[in-house]
Amino acid sequence: MAREMAVSGTHARLMDVLSETQNLGEGRRVLDIGAGAGSFSARLKDAGLSVSACDVVPDNFDLPGVDFRACEASGALPFADASFELAVAVEVMEHIDDHDRFFSEVTRVLKPGGVFMMTTPNILSLKSRLRFLFTGCYYSFGLLVPGEKDPVHQHISPFTLNRYTWMLSQHDLEVCHVTTDRKQTSSVFLSFLVPGIALRLPSSEPARSLARAQNSRVTLLGRKLIVLARKGDSVDQS
Repeated sequence: MAREMAVSGTHARLMDVLSETQNLGEGRRVLDIGAGAGSFSARLKDAGLSVSACDVVPDNFDLPGVDFRACEASGALPFADASFELAVAVEVMEHIDDHDRFFSEVTRVLKPGGVFMMTTPNILSLKSRLRFLFTGCYYSFGLLVPGEKDPVHQHISPFTLNRYTWMLSQHDLEVCHVTTDRKQTSSVFLSFLVPGIALRLPSSEPARSLARAQNSRVTLLGRKLIVLARKGDSVDQS
């Protein structure tokens, strides 16, 4: 089986989330964006899905029988409009810079009603908030050296759930499910801070609902954010 390049256990957890929230019927088309060596593509294929995959480093991919194509660094996806019912991007968001272009491409290749699933390090956890207070850097994000650029290894985009929800909404993608891979032990240890955070929530809507999502048990205690967003059902006639 192809080597899992994500944090150990991530792919198994993601398959559980997909099984719980999606119809993984035989032949549904799925696009694995940033597929790495093909470990998650293999799991999707074993689940009966029709898998296509892409990555900016094509030499890493090692899974026969999958339609694999090289991605452009610009974020363009080499697939036709409305090709997939499902698209996934595992540990990709933190490595890219032009999210507006990326989400536009995701929307383009999804069919109406299609679902996009993404993961990213959770910078809203209590551990991350405390780390930022003392170091100026979020969990899983270090200092960036000017002049150095390594899109494969560098984490360059520390965005919150609210920021991702807003960006996705600009491209007809509505967040429909948020969960985590597992709880962080250190964040659980800091749970005594939760009541103080709750007291700081805005008193009026819709700000209160947005803040509640930003400060939920998932965001405060989770290690990694797993976000599912659904494309609108309408077909653009323009």
